[in-house]
Amino acid sequence: MYRGDAQSLRRKEQQAAALAAEVAALLNQIEALGVGQATPTGGRIAGPGFEIRRTDARWTVRA
Repeated sequence: MYRGDAQSLRRKEQQAAALAAEVAALLNQIEALGVGQATPTGGRIAGPGFEIRRTDARWTVRA
């Protein structure tokens, strides 16, 4: 749980939203390649030739 002040929390939430928008844009670019869709399933994102999943405290990519 975050323990900073409310203003700092809001800044971090805005940063997280901006990063999430970048992830969404990258997934759209992957799908625009025309080789398949990126699909969220069971705590991971699987796409054409890759899988993104959380292991321990990090996100990893397996190609």
